[in-house]
Amino acid sequence: MRRKRMSDWEGPRPSRLDEFGEAMRFTDLVFRPGQKGRRIVQRQYPHAYREEAGFARRLLILRHRGDIVGCVAIHPMVLRIGVARIRAGGIGIVGTHPERRGEGIMSRLLTACIPRMRSSGNAISVLGGDRQRYGRFGWENAGVRTLYELTTRSLGPPSAAARGLHIQRLPREPDVAVCRRIQRLCEARPVGVQRSLADIAPLLVRGGKETWFCEARGRFAYAVAGGENRRNRPYTSIFEFGGDAVLSLALLRRLLQKSDRGQLSVVAGPNGDEHALLSPVSASWSRMADGMTMVLDVERLVQQVQPELRRRAGRFGVGGLFKLQVACVDDTIQYVTIDLGRGRSHRLRLDQRQLVELLFGCLPLEERFASHEGLSAGARRMLSTILPLPLYIPPLNHI
Repeated sequence: MRRKRMSDWEGPRPSRLDEFGEAMRFTDLVFRPGQKGRRIVQRQYPHAYREEAGFARRLLILRHRGDIVGCVAIHPMVLRIGVARIRAGGIGIVGTHPERRGEGIMSRLLTACIPRMRSSGNAISVLGGDRQRYGRFGWENAGVRTLYELTTRSLGPPSAAARGLHIQRLPREPDVAVCRRIQRLCEARPVGVQRSLADIAPLLVRGGKETWFCEARGRFAYAVAGGENRRNRPYTSIFEFGGDAVLSLALLRRLLQKSDRGQLSVVAGPNGDEHALLSPVSASWSRMADGMTMVLDVERLVQQVQPELRRRAGRFGVGGLFKLQVACVDDTIQYVTIDLGRGRSHRLRLDQRQLVELLFGCLPLEERFASHEGLSAGARRMLSTILPLPLYIPPLNHI
């Protein structure tokens, strides 16, 4: 009797710890071709790619005849929007072997990711990438971030007090007390990603970025700077900053002096304090979608955002039942009700990507849904006072 021939394909499946190094070499081949070095992506994103069993299992690999031909990572995140906490699956390193593109490998990887993220309890998934490429799977532009352009002229030179500040670069093994201060500042922001104390050092000490901090009379500020093409210097961007407002501006002025262009681009989220601080000293600023989001489980998502929706509804006097019928890309229909208290009942008919735009889009509802048949004018006017919610993934948490 002839033995049944085994398939040439294996996976997509979670990576084992003994496959982690091979997966990282594959990732460098795909995303850092021609660059010298070992495990380049891992050094640039040490918070996401660690040689530990739990982190290795976050990688889904696809093999063909024994060789890795595709890899994708799923990283758990908890997003913070006001009082809401949203569980998300962050997608990273969606990679296909350069010689195997056009064979549907990316589709196999993403198709395997979606039910895995859903069964792990995630309400949404987030990623960065091409809207046309990922839109057919259900991801849509969402969130908001602001880019501030600071120049020597707009920001002004450091004052005598700023020049006298002792600014320090965070060392490879940073002091725990400094990390704890930065973590507290991160957690105080109304919008962002929850970070444990153990997350802070890998986020701040990594290839392509340098973190600076300063203290004065009990006040504290920090900023994360980096150059083009993931090089440390010369500085062209500030990926994150925080702390005392006066010290923050002083630190930015000092770091601007380390830029050979006399200009820094500062990335910030939809946090009012940051805008109030940076807009007066910016040569220009622009706002854009932060990335792409997919709704994995409509009911679970509504449960997780409901506390913030109710808080906003109470503040602006909005009430009512909003009954959603959501058509998903897998041809299923999901139903859920957003309960904002006493008021009229409204019915909304949306598809999966439109729900992303309703809840987290970067456009005002009155603009995005002006002529949408599934959203009445009355419902649109009421919801536009509390939606969309300001979703934001800080650049340091990108994967």
